[in-house]
Amino acid sequence: MQTDEESTLQWPAEFRRLQREIIELWHACNVSLVHRTYFFLLFKGDPQDSIYMEVELRRLSFLHQTFLQGDQTMEDGQTHTPATSMRNPRRERQMLSKQMQKRLSRADRHKLYQKWGIKIGSKHRRLQLAHRLWTDTNDMDNIRESATIVANLVGSVKPEQAFKEMFGLNFAPRTN
Repeated sequence: MQTDEESTLQWPAEFRRLQREIIELWHACNVSLVHRTYFFLLFKGDPQDSIYMEVELRRLSFLHQTFLQGDQTMEDGQTHTPATSMRNPRRERQMLSKQMQKRLSRADRHKLYQKWGIKIGSKHRRLQLAHRLWTDTNDMDNIRESATIVANLVGSVKPEQAFKEMFGLNFAPRTN
């Protein structure tokens, strides 16, 4: 049996493991980029975050398994299938592309294009950038930078001001 001190000492490694699994499942299940962003920026490894990490991992594991079987699932009154899960991020990337025009100065956009290896003279630069966000699940710098960009573009809620409860457990009974 582990003591609280042993658990606390092992938590950083466990957090990184859970975070990696969650990031992989987000990618596999085509989870919303905004959801990924706020979850990633909000849960930074505090031991009290363990319940949220476990719930997210279980939710994603169930969703992934359901999709692998070719089934659909219901969440928040919406039906999710593998096909619909692919459409939503595509629409979200288009929205982010449009937000770049509104929220970023021309100079800021050009800096981002250069940083992400997009030629300044190429066509559809904003869309190219949007399609590169959250794509390299093995590169934590890519993930961190993607989350920062998405948060800046969405801008409605600052991640540090978001409530962890928005990712919490819903104990309300299901209504049919």
